[in-house]
Amino acid sequence: MKRLLTLLLVLTAILSLVSCSGSSEEIPLQIGGPITEQKNPYEQEGDGSAGTVEVTSEKTAYNPLTGLNNMAQDRVGKRPIAVSVNNINPYAWPQMGISKADYILEIETEGGITRMLCLFSDTREIRAIGSVRSLRDQFLEALYPLDPIIIHIGTSIYADRAMAQYSYRTIDGGHYSSAIWTDRTRRRDIEHTKFTSGDAIEKTISSAKILTDSTSKISAFNFIGADDPKIIPGTGTASAIKYNFSTVSSYDGDFRYDEETGKYLKWQFGKKHVDGETDEQLSFDNVIVLFADISIIPGEQKAGLVKVEFSKGGKGYYLSQGHYEEITWTKSDYPSNFVFTKLDGTELQVNVGNTHMGVADVDNLSRLVITP
Repeated sequence: MKRLLTLLLVLTAILSLVSCSGSSEEIPLQIGGPITEQKNPYEQEGDGSAGTVEVTSEKTAYNPLTGLNNMAQDRVGKRPIAVSVNNINPYAWPQMGISKADYILEIETEGGITRMLCLFSDTREIRAIGSVRSLRDQFLEALYPLDPIIIHIGTSIYADRAMAQYSYRTIDGGHYSSAIWTDRTRRRDIEHTKFTSGDAIEKTISSAKILTDSTSKISAFNFIGADDPKIIPGTGTASAIKYNFSTVSSYDGDFRYDEETGKYLKWQFGKKHVDGETDEQLSFDNVIVLFADISIIPGEQKAGLVKVEFSKGGKGYYLSQGHYEEITWTKSDYPSNFVFTKLDGTELQVNVGNTHMGVADVDNLSRLVITP
């Protein structure tokens, strides 16, 4: 009895110390996979490899990321795939596989740099995607309504907390080595050399027993009909748009309309933004920029982690077909998707096709330039 009492007293003392020290607030939760020894996940070579999986299903199904009827029939009702892609200049370039994305979301992260979450309805036929970096909570909040399977390496504590709160499971390459592989030919710092692929993603989903049936019943945007005539945004012409994500001016949204293809070509850092896998310059049917209240999280000045106040909404712009529409946007709560409203109060309809959406600091709104 005395021994039991002593053990209880020791346990009580330990719990008291943990509570008083606040260390429970400092230890990241292990949500993306099994708990493993804490180490730099980028040091792992990874057991995955570049490669594809043959798709035999007919590609005639409705794609909720583009509004087109071009998705494989066996992907109906399945969760989209999202890959957290590195965008640090110049070490992350060239990125691989991102020109195949249906929807790219780009947001400011720490230090004023940006990261991209590239969404695909199907990654099976993509040989390489990346380089892969860590997940931040602003991306999870923005994409949560679409219920994607997110591929990343590492997280922030705020992303961990959000995943715990919403019981959201991802594929963290730091825990699932089959999801990543290392491209040593790049001869750069180790964190810029990690990639995934269609083959690696499929194998990891299977071995990790990730649920693939989607809980989402919505499309990414309020698309027009797949066979409807393209909408011409009504505010004015837009042969180009340029905006800054943060005070780091090199991280910009720079899109220039190509009349021949009817798409906006993406530039960044003053250069063509090119996919190193396909040698194609990124191009988009739709370009959306949202200006949001973005600030450093209190106590995170050293790390520079930022909070995006999605619940406040704000001002934005929609570009397509060489024209633009001035809009307002809202996102009422975590599970809700974005709603875009034209200045006349009606909901914005979006042309079918692929989309780039940038979320920029509202403090940079005055630096926005739309060229007629």
